[in-house]
Amino acid sequence: MADYETSIEIDATPADVFDYLVTEAGMAAWMGQHAALDPRPGGEFAVDIAGYAIRGRYLHVERPRRVVVSWGVAGSHDLPPGGSTVEFRLTPAARGGPDPRSAHWPSMPVLTTGPPDDEQGRYGQGYAGDSDCDPAPGTPRV
Repeated sequence: MADYETSIEIDATPADVFDYLVTEAGMAAWMGQHAALDPRPGGEFAVDIAGYAIRGRYLHVERPRRVVVSWGVAGSHDLPPGGSTVEFRLTPAARGGPDPRSAHWPSMPVLTTGPPDDEQGRYGQGYAGDSDCDPAPGTPRV
């Protein structure tokens, strides 16, 4: 199992993106069909994404900079619930332009620890916005 790391820039403030990672409405709008979240260390992280029941626990929640969750697929032997760890780090990216928010776009490095080697491509697709998810209007775009 190799680690997977990527980084994306999102047209929103770090605080706005953070809210999508810790609220049920935000998570469901951004990357899932349903979410049940308890965003505190040890709290439930359950999101249904593109037909997969992703299950885990929040491990670290630091508003508005960092969220770490355990991650896995319910019923999977290769990647069971909590079988990997995903870390979202929200850092301002240097931007210029007429929109004052553009100076605060977060760069979101994402580090996934422990996914099976044959799952690497699927992780990359989801983080790059190429998943089967259809974000709701107003959802931060990558």
